[in-house]
Amino acid sequence: MYKARHARPAKHRITLPMLVLVAAMIVGILVFPTPASGADTNLDAVSGERGVMAATGSDTYSVVPSAQHGGAVKPSVSDSAAGETVTFEVAPENGFETASVSAITSSGSVIEVLRVKGETYKFVMPTEGVVIDVAFQYKRA
Repeated sequence: MYKARHARPAKHRITLPMLVLVAAMIVGILVFPTPASGADTNLDAVSGERGVMAATGSDTYSVVPSAQHGGAVKPSVSDSAAGETVTFEVAPENGFETASVSAITSSGSVIEVLRVKGETYKFVMPTEGVVIDVAFQYKRA
């Protein structure tokens, strides 16, 4: 006698190695954008814009502000030559205060940041792009 069997559809399961692979691919795309052409243009293939950490001229490098929730950071310049002093101001929103201030190079090195006065800081521009990272916290009572 013939019995009809109904096959169950295969279950698609996401495994940890699959998640790790996808995460690695996303990080690779974000950290190492593909140039739009074979030339050394430093343009992103998706947006067509210059990468934020790329050299912007023969001797200048990007200065990128990055502030967390609770305020803003305003650098004096968006590009600077190596060896120049870059100043920036930190502006916490009402009810917040500055928790931490750091400057990180495109290779991941932390460079020295000095407080000039109040919420004004400075650092010496290295020979690579810099991200100014500022975190804020609620004011302590």
